[in-house]
Amino acid sequence: MVDLPGITRVPVGDQPKDIYEQVSGMFLGFGISCIWQLAHSYYYHKDIVKKINEKLHASISDLNKLPITLTSVPDAMVALMQIIGSLKETLQRILIRGESDQYDDDKQMHCNARLVEMLDEFSKELKKNANTSLDFLVEEMNVLEDANGIRLPHFLPHSVFLCLLHRKVNTISNMPVSFVDKVCAYLEIVCARVLADCCGNYPQLFPSMRKATLCVMTKMKLKFLERVMELIEMEKITDYTCDPDYMGYYNMLMGSRDQFVNALKKGSGSMTIEGYGTVNISHLISTPVNTRDQAFDLKMRMTAYWKHVLRRMVDSVALKLRFLMQKVVNDEIEVEIMNEVMVHGGGIEKMLNEPPLVAKKRERLQRSIGLLQESKEVIEQVIDGIVVTD
Repeated sequence: MVDLPGITRVPVGDQPKDIYEQVSGMFLGFGISCIWQLAHSYYYHKDIVKKINEKLHASISDLNKLPITLTSVPDAMVALMQIIGSLKETLQRILIRGESDQYDDDKQMHCNARLVEMLDEFSKELKKNANTSLDFLVEEMNVLEDANGIRLPHFLPHSVFLCLLHRKVNTISNMPVSFVDKVCAYLEIVCARVLADCCGNYPQLFPSMRKATLCVMTKMKLKFLERVMELIEMEKITDYTCDPDYMGYYNMLMGSRDQFVNALKKGSGSMTIEGYGTVNISHLISTPVNTRDQAFDLKMRMTAYWKHVLRRMVDSVALKLRFLMQKVVNDEIEVEIMNEVMVHGGGIEKMLNEPPLVAKKRERLQRSIGLLQESKEVIEQVIDGIVVTD
């Protein structure tokens, strides 16, 4: 039993007998209420400190993500080399090594897959254009007529085959050029995307580096076009393949010659030929036998050889593309960027001047961090006061 100072245990006058217990209860209730309020205030302020700490850590993290303020040319050079190194490494990963994890959600940046799709489409377009003549053997007979001369019959000069080859190559000559345009346009988009990501901390460098990258890609495109045009010209002047399947395929095609002759004798208007499907032959019934036989032989030789021309065209273009991409990524892009930034663009000096947006963000974060730290100190002092009071 604790005595309360100034409170008697014995009732005075008409006071109730339990006066002491009533007064004790009043004081005890008041004490419990004060303790509860102090505890509530303590935990309330602790929760505020927790939220301040979360915002403080987030602001400090954002501040640390900002680019380091460059104060000297050597610092700027180090930053520039890091950007170029990051650009080269990323391009090597997505263009040369075929890795796509860095841009996993962006299918356009899965470069090897996209380039293979373009090559497959290029190959299909070439094959689709292989059989464009509506009338069977008409083109071959026209070539034979143009090459007609004073010579023994049934003798097919090599120049006739080369003439037909020249014509056929001309019909597809625009397709490799279109492929180069399409591929180079795609590579420019990829390089621009990677460059923008690498220059994110130093946007003042982007114009100069973008100009250098476009210059490199333009040079690559010109080299690519030059090599493709050489391929086209080479196919026009030389008919050669080391593939032994050529003669086997030619002999198989010539196996339909007897069927072709019999169909003409019967006056048939059409027939089915390997590699061509159903063809119209009604216009050949009145054609001299020697002419149509030579035209048929020329057609089958070209059909057997043309398969190798198209395959060689696609393979050569693919190999040249890979070779040029390697040169650009490993050597040329770094040299061109250094030349543009250091000599022409004044990029190093620009790096010393922080972009206004970055400067404003840095100032805002620093001010926010200062206010949060000050608020935290004030709240902690309040909490300390609560503990002392308690």
